[in-house]
Amino acid sequence: MDHALIDLVVSLAHQGVKGDSRAFQLRLRRAVSRLRDAEPELAGRLIDVLSEGAAPTREVYAFQSKAGYGRDGVTGAAQGDSSDGVPKARREPAPTPSFALESGIPTQVPVDGDSRQTLVTVTNPTIEEVERPAWTESVGGPVSQLIREWDLASELRNNGLNPSKSVLMEGPPGVGKTMTATWIAAQLQLPLLTLDLSTVMSSFLGKTGSNIRAVIDFARSFPCVLLLDEFDSIAKRRDDETDVGELKRLVTVLLQSIDSWPDTSLLIAATNHEELLDPAVWRRFDLVLSFDLPDAAAIEKFMISRGVEANFACIASALLRGQTYARIEKTLNIARKTSVLDRRSYEDCLCQAIVAQMKKTLADGDAMELELISLHLQGLSQRAIAARLKMAHTTVGRRIKTIFGGKDG
Repeated sequence: MDHALIDLVVSLAHQGVKGDSRAFQLRLRRAVSRLRDAEPELAGRLIDVLSEGAAPTREVYAFQSKAGYGRDGVTGAAQGDSSDGVPKARREPAPTPSFALESGIPTQVPVDGDSRQTLVTVTNPTIEEVERPAWTESVGGPVSQLIREWDLASELRNNGLNPSKSVLMEGPPGVGKTMTATWIAAQLQLPLLTLDLSTVMSSFLGKTGSNIRAVIDFARSFPCVLLLDEFDSIAKRRDDETDVGELKRLVTVLLQSIDSWPDTSLLIAATNHEELLDPAVWRRFDLVLSFDLPDAAAIEKFMISRGVEANFACIASALLRGQTYARIEKTLNIARKTSVLDRRSYEDCLCQAIVAQMKKTLADGDAMELELISLHLQGLSQRAIAARLKMAHTTVGRRIKTIFGGKDG
């Protein structure tokens, strides 16, 4: 038995003795994940044990969907009226959630009653494939704290506390909100459900409400991270005179959902327009993260994480201040493709991509600096570069030494 599994068993024993059922189920779920390949029979029996708990897990759904159980058989949902007062018999039932045993990803999710299009996208990000975003300290610190709270949830509960279960992310488009939600889901080893609220808005607001309730009910029924994107599409100020009463009632339903969100899952809401949000929204969330456009230091870290040479990243990051991560990523991708197709160095192609993208705003001196780097990376001599750029070759030599530290590009 490997040491990690031994530690899990010891933790299980501690939590069993203390009567911490939530932490016990979480640790047992991790044990099942480790045992699934090596001891499938034992894993199956442990899944049976998990199915007896109040909060079903990914493994429970995987096992029971294979066995043909329906949703009510898993969750024990009552057949009467729901908590929001709408009789279940009047609603179009959401499809039964089911999971692929191998991945833990739902294979069937809620769909729109008319179009039959899925209402939510489901991914299963892993630690290996999701890189840590380049945050500023004002974001990175709280996110790290959030992960620690979930990793040590049993310690918090033993002291009468709970890990944060709801997060509001606000900031302009392209600054890393979705990327951060994906990274968090990977760290927590939970599936990520994404609902773009702007796409489910309908002229029939009652239908919009039913669709949102279906997704929320689905997400509440198993451990996951639910991302409500474009949150301001729904959670607008209730004193907005242009909005009808049905939309205001929908805001109330959303706020109630946040208040009653289970601590076995994490709810994340993202907005590009924080000024549109209802004031009551802010106090409902355990954690608020404010994303700004990245500064030069954050851009430098981001570029290095994407394979850009450190000295060049330092120079380029200063030129790219004011750009979003999304736009910088597009520039890097253009350079990668050009590098492969033209068989030129990545940094050389990146110089050209930055100049092309920012030719209207790049200062003459900055453009010449990038051109110098590009020519050096193409293998031109210092004298040839000096002649091309109409500079003294000693000046070219000093700049190359400063940028590349005496190394060849």
